[in-house]
Amino acid sequence: MKDLIKTATCLILLAILLQNCGKFRAGKIDYKVKYTTDKSSSKSSKTVLSNMYTQFGAYVTSLTPETFTSKINIMMYLDNWEQSDNSTHMISYVDGHDNDPKYEIAIYADFSGNQEVSIDPILYSTDKWNGIFKQKEITFNYFYFVPYYFMQDFEIPAQYGEKSLSNLGGDATYYTDAPTGKRKCKVNHNSFVKPIYMESSHIPFSFVFGNTDSTYIFNKECVDVPKTENNPFGGNSPIIRSNKYTPITVTMPAEGESIIMYSTVSFDTENLIQVYAGIDNMPYTSDDIFVYAPNYWERLNIKLEIK
Repeated sequence: MKDLIKTATCLILLAILLQNCGKFRAGKIDYKVKYTTDKSSSKSSKTVLSNMYTQFGAYVTSLTPETFTSKINIMMYLDNWEQSDNSTHMISYVDGHDNDPKYEIAIYADFSGNQEVSIDPILYSTDKWNGIFKQKEITFNYFYFVPYYFMQDFEIPAQYGEKSLSNLGGDATYYTDAPTGKRKCKVNHNSFVKPIYMESSHIPFSFVFGNTDSTYIFNKECVDVPKTENNPFGGNSPIIRSNKYTPITVTMPAEGESIIMYSTVSFDTENLIQVYAGIDNMPYTSDDIFVYAPNYWERLNIKLEIK
């Protein structure tokens, strides 16, 4: 008799559990990302002549890359900067699966091509379920963006002729554009940022958007710091903090509903590359310095919409 009662009790509890599980019905979230060089939200390219370096010699000219692409290491939304917190909800568009074709489209971004992609992200949380979170409303206060590199092609001014440009170093690939006969160069970001940070062994290249009222570099001194809201990665590397992001509250879709989390990641590349006359202070010589414009990090913006 006792065994029968015990068995009946277990069946009732199981039925209740299944019933409660069945009460949670979810809709669907699609995730789309657009990469663009749209400059509508950036003033950086409009102030080129009032925002220049003084340590590289006379200003010569500014150049706009014809192509601008990136390989991305980290790109994700969070409601809490502390990733190890069990209550943190995270949507990760890139998770370091460098050799997994499933993530290939998320890793490489074509900004100049206005690339739009659909992504199947990874959700992190204790309450993730079937592609959404069980918590009905989540405010994503932060956006992390850490590229491996930015890559650009640009036309070399004709005044340089066939000269090699010393500060672009071995990273640069020179070629002649067949249709136009113009000389061009393909090179990653390293050559453009190293001269700016010559006194530092660390180049800031991690962006943390949200919960700040300005855009600045945190930990320029490269001291060893613990994980904090200003530097959630910790360590001795500087980090770029940015206010170019408006937090948004996302309501998880109900059964039968479908929403799109639409992200626009823009980088204003107009007049991004500035050219200076270098040590000899003579323009169009091989020692000229090619660098990203001052405060280049302010050109990166993120916008999240629900459609």
